[in-house]
Amino acid sequence: MWLDGIERRPGLDELDSRLSSLDVNIGALEDCIGYSDDGYQRNVIKRNEHYELVAICWKPGQDTPIHDHVGSDCAFLIASGVSTETVYETNEDGLAYPVSDRRYMPGEVCAAAEPDIHRVSNEESTNLINLHVYTPPLSGFQIYAPVE
Repeated sequence: MWLDGIERRPGLDELDSRLSSLDVNIGALEDCIGYSDDGYQRNVIKRNEHYELVAICWKPGQDTPIHDHVGSDCAFLIASGVSTETVYETNEDGLAYPVSDRRYMPGEVCAAAEPDIHRVSNEESTNLINLHVYTPPLSGFQIYAPVE
């Protein structure tokens, strides 16, 4: 796998290009896919010092908190379903307010550079599977409260 050749932080353009050309076989990932009734499910496929590959699975109506990826680039490929990303900015009080929404279809890639603050959600009636790559591996993130 091309990820095993990563020895540096490749940047979002390379992650986007590599993920866009990836042909995903959902059946081959069956052992790496799991859902939870309590919220989206992170299923770590592989992690080393240079990257982390995670299958993140959502049932209908599930979403992430509003968050960032402190110290890591993030790109994800929509493997199955439709993914909605809402991008946020913060006000002077540190509260998050939405600035844009985008729907990603199967085969499309979403790439988020620091200090991107976003929420990923499944607003559809079918399950959603995204393959996320974090470089370097995700070691922390900040959760933001929304503007009321």
